Amino acid sequence: MAEAVQGGSPLISLPQRLDTSAAAGLKALLLEETGAAAGAVPLLDASAVDYVGGLCLQLLLASGLKVGPCSEKAAEAFALFGVQQQLLEAMDEKESRHDG
Repeated sequence: MAEAVQGGSPLISLPQRLDTSAAAGLKALLLEETGAAAGAVPLLDASAVDYVGGLCLQLLLASGLKVGPCSEKAAEAFALFGVQQQLLEAMDEKESRHDG
């Protein structure tokens, strides 16, 4: 559920475990929250995620959304799957704007 806002973007809080049993719920959550975003592009809040499986990773990539807050375990999983650039791009852009 989109509870918080980061930089004007609503945050979609992801479940702790993104495994096969969570895939149907994740798909429903992504569809519901992106439909309710009313023009604002939401960010995924992966700060509580401690496991990412392949099926849920496919759903995250298919959503086209970027990850805002991210746990260390989620970041490690994204790196392991080689998708950190696709999912964490929003964070990298914000950091480079603040550094420059």
